[in-house]
Amino acid sequence: MISAMPLISIIMSVYNEEIYLKEALQSIFNQTIEDYELIIVDDCSTDRTVEIIKSFNDPRIKLIINETNMGLTKNLNKALKLCRGEFIARMDGDDICMPDRLRKQVEYMRLHPEYMLTGCQTRTFGEQNMTWCLKDNPEKLRIMMLIRPVLAHPTFMMRKELIFDKNFCYDESFRSAQDYDLAQRVSEFYPIGIVQEVLLNYRTHKKQVSSKSGSTQFANADRIRERQLERLGVVLDENMRKVYTLWVKEDKNIEAETFCRAQELIHVFCKANDKKNIYSKELMEKTLKEMLFTWFLRNKSMKTMLKLPAICDSISDLPILAKQTAEIMKRKMHENK
Repeated sequence: MISAMPLISIIMSVYNEEIYLKEALQSIFNQTIEDYELIIVDDCSTDRTVEIIKSFNDPRIKLIINETNMGLTKNLNKALKLCRGEFIARMDGDDICMPDRLRKQVEYMRLHPEYMLTGCQTRTFGEQNMTWCLKDNPEKLRIMMLIRPVLAHPTFMMRKELIFDKNFCYDESFRSAQDYDLAQRVSEFYPIGIVQEVLLNYRTHKKQVSSKSGSTQFANADRIRERQLERLGVVLDENMRKVYTLWVKEDKNIEAETFCRAQELIHVFCKANDKKNIYSKELMEKTLKEMLFTWFLRNKSMKTMLKLPAICDSISDLPILAKQTAEIMKRKMHENK
């Protein structure tokens, strides 16, 4: 029986997903919550994608087949307009949900009624094998988005009112990085959060939007970063812009001088925030330094690693460095199990 008003609306946009789609859909139908609708927009697939979707023969599926290729962002907005659920969840045609993903995200949203958008921790597999375990702190997540996105797009769960009452949607000027844009805009008005469990296996492969259009993806992400800097009132000169770019890309084999300049960049951001009071003053410096030292610890240059004392801004940096070292080691041990 189909619920007139399902608890959850799940939205997907698919294009030539025949390789992984069956596994992705099965992970949805294996959920411990059954009260949902699954809205799938097919973007003119030329393989067996539509055939695979129809083979499930489940009345909870609402399949829309485009007459012309529209792209991910427009497809997601198209799906959002059809949602009837109290909560709206994202899913991609190549990832795998844990059986209790939807239940745990709904429970989390109900536990935090002030949150409008959440994600969960993820484990990547395929071409990369990593576990992403960001802490659940809305203000820290907001600060971290000065550098990079914090929520994996297929883990999104949002409240219906965010779309229908608060008038948020995906910005169709972004053909990629639309998730980063939406999460950052929402975070300016409402808390965002992360369920502290791995509830989705995120497949990495060359067919992904981020893999196929790396330069476009970065340019779009840069627009979002620039928007945040403008709000802070920060204008970077050419040298600082280069340091910022190296940091957001987390380039490896970086000279010690670059990390020292990144410390200067943190001071620039914090000084601007002292005037604008946009972010928590207490958390801003600490959060950015945590990100900086994580980048430093992933650096592969032993020559740079040996210059750690010069990179530390003060003795107060040492506890932050020790904490990030312990977290990286813990994560590596977990991934090697």
